[in-house]
Amino acid sequence: MTDDAGRPQDAGRSHRRKGAPTPATVSLLADYQSAMRSELRAVLDELQGSEPPAGLGIMPAVRVRPSLTDRSRLWDLGIKLGRELAGEIDPRPARPDGPVSTRSRVKRPDFG
Repeated sequence: MTDDAGRPQDAGRSHRRKGAPTPATVSLLADYQSAMRSELRAVLDELQGSEPPAGLGIMPAVRVRPSLTDRSRLWDLGIKLGRELAGEIDPRPARPDGPVSTRSRVKRPDFG
């Protein structure tokens, strides 16, 4: 039986999860994700603005925010970092050692 609704780029691709990454890869990915987290924090802090210098005589409650074009660029970067962090790689093995439990489908009642 062929699937006509499939995407051409997925033809012949195995959709099974690959095995667990090596410890070196896990360590490198943890460093990568840590750097992305700190960068995302810096982007969010920059979007919130900063306190004006004390010598200007501006009320401290007023924050100086980046220009609209800079904020747009920062939001684009923040969204990309957030998406990347949301898809973090799970370092656990693909399959547990014990038996795999599958979820059974709930049957709909037959009303005749």
